[in-house]
Amino acid sequence: RKALLLTLSALFCWVSADIRCHSCYKVPVLGCVDRQSCRLDPGHKCLTTNVYLGKMWVFSNLRCGTPEEPCQEAYNQTNHKLGLNYNTTCCSSDNCNSLAPRATPTLALVFLTSLTGLGLWMLH
Repeated sequence: RKALLLTLSALFCWVSADIRCHSCYKVPVLGCVDRQSCRLDPGHKCLTTNVYLGKMWVFSNLRCGTPEEPCQEAYNQTNHKLGLNYNTTCCSSDNCNSLAPRATPTLALVFLTSLTGLGLWMLH
């Protein structure tokens, strides 16, 4: 019985030690660019930074916190030179930082076609 408890405890520690985070840059229309997964170092957290221009979402950065760049939650941080606002959230469970849906090629094609058509119409 003691051996079973010890085995289960070791298994739990092994499973919980391998926490993964989503890692990508999320942009409008295209979704997650360079989508990857990173393994979280012990004592660190997954993070998501959302960047806004006024109230308009510009992009998000999803990644693992590292010893060099640990996750530090922040709300309404402002870069006055660029006029951008940043919100950073931290979490520590497996794949807990929000993952953007995969970009749909059809939606991107429709968007780019519409944008091209608008550009041609404006040049005419």
